[in-house]
Amino acid sequence: MDWKVAFARQAGSDLDARDALLDASEELPECHQLHCLQMACEKLCKAYLIGHGSDPDALQSSHAYVAKTLPNIARHILSRQASQIPHDTWVIAAIRNLARRIELLAPAVRDGGRAETNCEYPWEKPDGEIVAPADFNFGLDLLHQKAGVTLLKVMRIAIAELLTR
Repeated sequence: MDWKVAFARQAGSDLDARDALLDASEELPECHQLHCLQMACEKLCKAYLIGHGSDPDALQSSHAYVAKTLPNIARHILSRQASQIPHDTWVIAAIRNLARRIELLAPAVRDGGRAETNCEYPWEKPDGEIVAPADFNFGLDLLHQKAGVTLLKVMRIAIAELLTR
């Protein structure tokens, strides 16, 4: 197994874990499924970049690949799958916005200190209040957005393609 395939396999597993957490969504806070989504996106992006010649070692030190890479993956997949995944031109812009919001879920990506929220560790708000991700509403419900549904389909297709090439 090479790095591209390993990252793609783990991205698929993280998406499967997200699906399982969604099935238990009434019992679990949304931070758990968002954590799995963020990790799946990050690993998919790294698999894609490795498949396009990036050094796997160079990709290990950062979590900030989702915002730039995920919209490129979506554009690539949607251009080839237009008959199977109908979309309007605004979908790529909406996916770009979602990708940035997903990237900011990682605790290591803080947007120059402006984004304290993350789906993994507690943080302190400017007023001094401590917040646990389990108690926070992230406002990122992908299932009710056309772009989010499209993004999840694109991710599954991209993972499958990375595993077969």
